[in-house]
This record gives sequence, structure tokens and C-alpha cells, in this order.
Amino acid sequence: MPTNSSISKLKQNFKAWNRSLERLSPPHRRLVLLLVGGLLLLLFYLAVVNPLLNLEEAWSQELASRSKLLSKYQNLLESKSRVIEANKVMKAALTRTEGQFLSGSNPAVASADLQEILKNLAKEQGVQMTSTKVLPTREAGTYLEVPVQVQLTATISQLVTLLYHLEHHKKLLFIPDLDINAPRWVKGDNKAPILQISMVISGVIKKGVPS
Repeated sequence: MPTNSSISKLKQNFKAWNRSLERLSPPHRRLVLLLVGGLLLLLFYLAVVNPLLNLEEAWSQELASRSKLLSKYQNLLESKSRVIEANKVMKAALTRTEGQFLSGSNPAVASADLQEILKNLAKEQGVQMTSTKVLPTREAGTYLEVPVQVQLTATISQLVTLLYHLEHHKKLLFIPDLDINAPRWVKGDNKAPILQISMVISGVIKKGVPS
């Protein structure tokens, strides 16, 4: 059989190599054995150890690459969670703010709501409202600013109280313009001076959204 023939040839080669070694002097024999042993170790390193080391290095690089990729995905997920949470907070804040808008789905209704608010506040603070004037609305993105100009007569104390209640009203109100005319002060006059006040108060509605 071919296998037996190969084994037989190997045996013959080994015996021939043995006889060759026996002809050498002991120092030369040791040198040859060392060289052969070194060659066998080198072949073993090249055939077995080096591929294993290369494989380990490749695995280490792949593991590091996958670790970086996993870290990137985790950061993306965390960022997504933060964005979703921030979006929820923003929507909640927007909902609360829009709850402070004037009533009505159009400027006319909103203006009437604002005038009613001003009338009630002026009455509560003892302020006389002499006239009101609806001003043109102003667009602000998806919102409309609805302004009303009023003429008032009030003392300084009444005006301060009125401004405080406007600022802290449940509706979102702004005062873009305020003009105050005070009478000339007369020495010895202990009465609170009556001020002539022109004021623009604005509220907000969302365009095209029913109340």
C-alpha cells in the first residue's frame, strides 16, 4: 500500500541520517542536532505559533472594533432618550403656555376676550377706562398677537396694582407700549395725582385653531 511504502522510505531515510550522524565527531554531531532542533522549532513557530498569535491579534482588533461600535450605539440610544425626554418636556411646556392664550379662534373673538379682561381688572382696581381701540393683529410664526389700546385715568398706586395684575394674570398678556402723563405738582397738595395713561396690551392666539 502507498502508506506502508512511505513509512518504509521514512525509516530508510531516518536510518541513513542516523548513520551519517554516527560518522561525525561528537562536537559536530551536537552541532547538527542543535541546528536540526532549531530548524524544527522555527518550523513549529511558523506553522503553529505565529498563525495563532496573528489570529489572537485579529480577534483582539475585532473585539475592540465591536466594542467601539457598541459604545457608539449606546451613546446614540442615550442621546435619543434625552431628545425624546426633552421633546416631551417642551411639548408639556408649550401646552401649558397655549393654555394661557386668549379665548377664541379668530382675532375678533380674542380681542373681545382681552377687552373683557381689561374692563374687569380696571373695575376691580378702581381705574377709569375712558376708551378702548382694537389695533391690527401681528403675526408671530404660527401665532397671532392681538393688541388693544386703552386710555385710563388712575393714581400711581392704582396703576402699579393694575400692572401687577396684568403681569400675573392667568392669561398670557404683554404691555408693548405704556405712556403716562402726570399733572404738574403743586406744593402743599396732598392729594394723589391723577395720571392720564395710554397703554397697549396684547394677548396671543394660535392661528386657525378653534378655542
